[in-house]
Amino acid sequence: MMVVPRSACQTILPALLALTAAASIAQSSSPSSDAQQAATCAALADTTIPTNSTVEAKVMGIDSSKLKPGKEVWFKVAHGVIYQGCTLDPDSVVYAHILSATGGKGATSSELSLAFDHADCSGHDKQPFKLRVIAVVGPPGQKRNMHEDMPTQVAGGVRQIGAAVAGTNALDMELNPGGPPHTVRPGIVVGVPNLKLEPTAGPECSDKLSSTSSKIQLGLGSELILAMTQTR
Repeated sequence: MMVVPRSACQTILPALLALTAAASIAQSSSPSSDAQQAATCAALADTTIPTNSTVEAKVMGIDSSKLKPGKEVWFKVAHGVIYQGCTLDPDSVVYAHILSATGGKGATSSELSLAFDHADCSGHDKQPFKLRVIAVVGPPGQKRNMHEDMPTQVAGGVRQIGAAVAGTNALDMELNPGGPPHTVRPGIVVGVPNLKLEPTAGPECSDKLSSTSSKIQLGLGSELILAMTQTR
């Protein structure tokens, strides 16, 4: 059995206590990961976004309880849009990665965070391309048509040319209640009870869907409304 001299104990013990105290202070003074993310992820600029500059991504069915972080999911574009550096034709594909997915049997809440990071731009498959989820629309009783048949040219999410969408339907009004027609208010959810959308609020500044239901389900005919957006 090794015996440590009394004089060594008198030297080592205070040093260990000092190191322990310093580590404790550093840990208590360090910001939490949530606080760090809140400081890093810029919120969307206060704006309304013309529907002609958005991408309607058709949902074939989403169930958060069956998705895992890291999984890639894809959606087809309903109407063509021409962005600076990327032309999205009708039925082209936009890709997202799952950053978080919770919920399932017995859960009292659920969450799904998506990061749209690639798109099949005309002539360039799976090109890096960042889009934000700015709205969610559940499957309607009537077919909506927010865009015209021909692609609308936009630059950075701002309409460059743009014949107005013909007429104003009920969905137009629901996408930006009290605001200008044919525009979307970021964060709006239409036709999906108990669902909340928070752009940039998910892990790694992804776009977060959350619900008071046990899982997030978006049925066939639902759409995610995407756009290139500015943050502040």
